[in-house]
Amino acid sequence: MVNILVPTDFSELSRIAAQYAIRIANKLDGNVTLLHAIEMQDTVRSTIARKNNSRHILRTAKENFETFLQEVDKHVKAKTAVRCRISRAGSFNEIVKKNSKRLRTGLIVMGTKGAGGLKKAILGSNTTTVIDNSHVPVLAVPEKAHFKAFRNVIYATDLKHIERELEILIPYVERFGSIVHVLHVMKNGRDITSVEERIEKAVTNTGYKNIVTIVTVDTDIDGAIQQYIDVSKADLLAMFTHQTTFYEKLFDRSITRKMAFHSTIPLLAFKQ
Repeated sequence: MVNILVPTDFSELSRIAAQYAIRIANKLDGNVTLLHAIEMQDTVRSTIARKNNSRHILRTAKENFETFLQEVDKHVKAKTAVRCRISRAGSFNEIVKKNSKRLRTGLIVMGTKGAGGLKKAILGSNTTTVIDNSHVPVLAVPEKAHFKAFRNVIYATDLKHIERELEILIPYVERFGSIVHVLHVMKNGRDITSVEERIEKAVTNTGYKNIVTIVTVDTDIDGAIQQYIDVSKADLLAMFTHQTTFYEKLFDRSITRKMAFHSTIPLLAFKQ
């Protein structure tokens, strides 16, 4: 059973993320917890005024949760009751980290917004901040995404830690019977045979049968990934954020303007 945490600000984008999380939980017999984070700023001098303000914020959040759950329920029915949490203290990222640890969370689901997906800010900067700091995998769900049970999953790799990353990724996708497309983009074609051999060895060692490997040569990394996503009709893109150079290229604002695929398929990010 997987425990899924969904930070929410009660927006439409949060509703889409919550529905997506519930569909995953229904598939895996998991649980979903919606988390509303309140970043309390100590700007009120009077203790009484501060308490009254806190009560008002909590009461409003509870009311918003009721409306939010009713709206989510119109679109998807959860097999198990969806839990709701309101948490205060510290920054948004600290609140998410604290609650994910307390709830033994196996997956955090958040929404992405904007043409080209990450072309603009993601939930402000919250999703990118959580991806960058959370040791729990984060699933970033675009506003146009539709859950398809992850039939085709692209794992884009720079090969530095491919063995360990496949070991981490496969338990997340094998329960869906996913076909994992191991994709490596080379800037030039030198040593392509040895690269293919290394990937095949890593894949064989996993023992997982539903894996295909692709090595392509292209100086435009994100363009090559986008093209393969279109060809393979992928349902999910997976990557690991400890690959600093690769990660920074994908998330650089000037490059992501071209990455329209982020507006249609989710990104599963692991931090190692």
